[in-house]
Amino acid sequence: MPMTLDAGRDEPSIAVRRSRPLSVTLLALGVLTLAGINLLRFVVSLQQWSFLSEILSVSPFYLAGSGLVWALVGLALALGLWFGRRWSVLGAWLAGLAYSLYFWLDRLLVAAGGVGSNWLFVLALNLFLLVLMYVSLANRKAKDFFGDKHDGKPED
Repeated sequence: MPMTLDAGRDEPSIAVRRSRPLSVTLLALGVLTLAGINLLRFVVSLQQWSFLSEILSVSPFYLAGSGLVWALVGLALALGLWFGRRWSVLGAWLAGLAYSLYFWLDRLLVAAGGVGSNWLFVLALNLFLLVLMYVSLANRKAKDFFGDKHDGKPED
């Protein structure tokens, strides 16, 4: 462990390195996977712009724009989770809820087949993943990793 000297003291103090819990690692990798899928959505929509213009009821700009936005949000959030930034806990919640809302609005309003016959399964899976995210971020090891996020103090 690295040793540092405190400003008013002559004795060295040990800088404690917080270890990332497995649940946070898996959550960060899951968010990174979603970011990658949305980046792929962005790239493919640019490559297939003319084809998509012919077959979609919405502009391909919607596919490209939403793909790019969610790719950037996901990348930032995955990095925040990976490195234990305090803001990423709230960010994960907000992004998870916003992505769920986006997913269902996209499915209801844009998708050609509407909600589809498997909507109940997809809803259950969506709720399960939100609960899993909550459990991953609310356990003691995750709270230790992110620091005391409820103290209202800015991150150092």
